[in-house]
Amino acid sequence: MGSTFMGLETGRRALTTNQWALQSTGNNIANAGTVGFSRQRLVMATTEQLSMAIGTGKMGQIGTGVKGELLERVRDVMLDKQYRDEATKTSYYGTKEAAFGRMEDVINEPSDTGLSKAFDGFWESLQTLSTNPQDSGARSVVRQKAETLTQTFNYMAKALNQVQGDLKSEIEVSTKKVNDLFKKIHNINAEIHTVEPLGVLPNALYDERDRYFDELAEYVDFEKVSVDGDAIQQGTLGNTVKTAEGRIDVRIKLPNGDKLLAVDSDLPQAGTLTFTTDDNGLYTGFKTDSQTMSFDTAGGFSSGRLIGLIEMYGHVEDGQATGEYVNMQGHLDEMATTFATAFNEAHATNVKKDKTAGTSEFFVSSNGGAITAKSITLGADIKKSLDNIATSTDGNIGDSAGALKLANMKTASIRFERSDTTTTIGSFYQNVIGDMAVATDQVARLGQSSAVLMESAEQRRMSVSAVSIDEEMTMMIQYQHAYNAAARNITTVDEMLDKIINGMGIVGR
Repeated sequence: MGSTFMGLETGRRALTTNQWALQSTGNNIANAGTVGFSRQRLVMATTEQLSMAIGTGKMGQIGTGVKGELLERVRDVMLDKQYRDEATKTSYYGTKEAAFGRMEDVINEPSDTGLSKAFDGFWESLQTLSTNPQDSGARSVVRQKAETLTQTFNYMAKALNQVQGDLKSEIEVSTKKVNDLFKKIHNINAEIHTVEPLGVLPNALYDERDRYFDELAEYVDFEKVSVDGDAIQQGTLGNTVKTAEGRIDVRIKLPNGDKLLAVDSDLPQAGTLTFTTDDNGLYTGFKTDSQTMSFDTAGGFSSGRLIGLIEMYGHVEDGQATGEYVNMQGHLDEMATTFATAFNEAHATNVKKDKTAGTSEFFVSSNGGAITAKSITLGADIKKSLDNIATSTDGNIGDSAGALKLANMKTASIRFERSDTTTTIGSFYQNVIGDMAVATDQVARLGQSSAVLMESAEQRRMSVSAVSIDEEMTMMIQYQHAYNAAARNITTVDEMLDKIINGMGIVGR
């Protein structure tokens, strides 16, 4: 037979359980605007049933109420993964697009201050000089336009080098951020491992760790590795509930299929990511405390902000320097070297006013080394005297064939050894600009596509884990009515007991 007061206990359990459910709903509403917060629900379950005779010798099981099993957070692991995968790609393409944008600002084509305009002005000044080789004003314009051309080369090389320096600083800052996230994830793993065996689900710690995972996804492509999953399912980790997440290690994905272990919960501290460089400051590889990789074997990281920055800044792979800014610097250097060499050779075949051969150093290097975009400048003879600009082929003062020959170099085909091509100066530069424009457009389109997918994944994720005020209000009303009904049930049982205790057995008194 059941206890006379069993109805009171059943009602009390209903009151307590719905009170905690209301508290959970209130906490959700309070954190509706908290970034990274996952809504929580009190999982209810029936208490142990009581077997008793229900009359005529029949036995039955009577329910004894409700209890709160656990307070779980509503989260979909697969949606988290989809979001982070797209976030990694979006960050990668967005980083490269921004770096390409800065490169386009430096190149600044088409414009009145770009290299194309500087070349056009130089060729036009030579064409004008060929019509009147004796005019000192025309010679002055040639020297002035030549100086403008060299200064434009110098500016572009210097500006690109400065942006490269900024990219390097961003790489260093991003690396520190990644290492800080490794440390935070490692520390929070330790906290979770302390709490879970007590039979508690540390939902706030889970949310905090997931926020760190979301941040980390912007920088590198990684995979999560469960450490305690088997122990939790086998019940060998104290009183840990089956739905506990346990500790999670982090491994950075590499293009060759290898994994770089960054967070190992069995170690006293998280790994530290560092990069190795060569004498020119270009990146050659990376390592943590336990592993070392080179770009030759690993190919960098799969995706993310870090590898995007490195691919733009420059790194060494298969013994060759590569990277968008390295390549652009190389194209400008090749263009400056090839142009200066060809022009110097052509100028040296001309004759000056004094019947002597023209200088073979119309353009030289400011540092005495090879001519590059950064070092190209006018030769000392040209700076010294306008008469050193050789415009004749036969020595006659009125002969302008030499100046015309120099002007016609605009359409002359020149051999570019590094690029293994023969074309005009203008066509070579147009190809360089065209390749940059195509690359910029490609990363922009891929970035937009990835951003759309990331936003879609985020919306799906939020539809599961984010707090909906309307839904919480509905749940609040549901729990409120359940609480009120439980209270009414207790009142009814109390009235019945009062009747039994105070209103029965008084006949004959």
